[in-house]
Amino acid sequence: MEVLMANFSPHTDHWWRERGEPRVLSILLALALSLPPLVLLDLISLHQAGRVALVLAWVAGILLIARLPGILRPEGRRTLVLSAILLTTLGAGLSLGLSTPPATAAEGLSFKSAPRISQDSFVAILQRAGSPAAGDAANLYSIIVSYGLDPAVALAFFQHESSFCLAGACANNDLHNWGMLRRAIKPERSSGRVGGFARYYSWEDGVRDWCELILYRYVNRGLDTVEKAIPVYAPSSDNNVPSAYINTIRRVVASWSGRRFEPAPDLPTYTGSLDQALVSETFIASGITYHPNWAFHTYMLEQARQGRPLGPPMEDSRIINVSGQRYAVQVFAQDTLYTPLAEEEENTNWSDVRRLSDLLVNANTAPAPTPAEE
Repeated sequence: MEVLMANFSPHTDHWWRERGEPRVLSILLALALSLPPLVLLDLISLHQAGRVALVLAWVAGILLIARLPGILRPEGRRTLVLSAILLTTLGAGLSLGLSTPPATAAEGLSFKSAPRISQDSFVAILQRAGSPAAGDAANLYSIIVSYGLDPAVALAFFQHESSFCLAGACANNDLHNWGMLRRAIKPERSSGRVGGFARYYSWEDGVRDWCELILYRYVNRGLDTVEKAIPVYAPSSDNNVPSAYINTIRRVVASWSGRRFEPAPDLPTYTGSLDQALVSETFIASGITYHPNWAFHTYMLEQARQGRPLGPPMEDSRIINVSGQRYAVQVFAQDTLYTPLAEEEENTNWSDVRRLSDLLVNANTAPAPTPAEE
């Protein structure tokens, strides 16, 4: 550090060489090595990692320039370390930070993500719009993040559904309804329904209900991206245009996060057979993920081929207990499937799938008890 340390005392110069600079190098190296796992764990985005890498490259570059007078001397180990940090972080920064990534990855715009916008930006957007939720914006941002959801996507839904509660039923009835839900997920958060929509006691209640709806009824069921969820969240049967809704969300999220907007593909693409693709679409329309290797789903397809259709599923499968016997059950539009569970569930015969309609027919045709039996 001949250039920078020339004006300092020998004691300070010695401290920097022996303790200060090695510690700074250790911190820079630790930060640089932490970027890949942070990206893989989805704690930061590639774009954010690129920006951090550029900052590290800038710091390493300053330290390297300060050591230029010593490059031609034997004391070169620290120079090599600084050079390596400079080259790697600068390369990563240029490839990740300076490039403008699309609004989403090819697999779609995920609900669960590190925040794509800051809390300050979130608050400012609502304040500029004059939203009635602006006063609670900072707290609402924290609530959304606490559920592991991206505040930018949540805010885009709020804008699309009610123009930040500045228009329609939300504004007219003071609903505090973030996603214009028809019914509250947790009734204790709502004072009832007005005009066909839930009215919440506060914006906090409305946001928590929306987050839990998205997390538990969509993300946890495999509908973890905007592209997968919106056809169920806002189906065309309710006079929505899912493709337009999807691209609106993608566009505003891209704008707020400073990324390039990339429209979603118009059509879902399947590589399997047509019947499997159509069954998958049927399940998606019901908000349920189709698993072709699950017993109930396989049975449903087999029965349809035999002319005994079950119709679309109404909900996911669940377990019930009847007089001590447990059953796996799934309700479809035209019938209900069930399978008796073994005492040890792993020993269950999952090929033993039964229909409620058959059970009722057998019950009706059973012989009447004789007087002796009575």
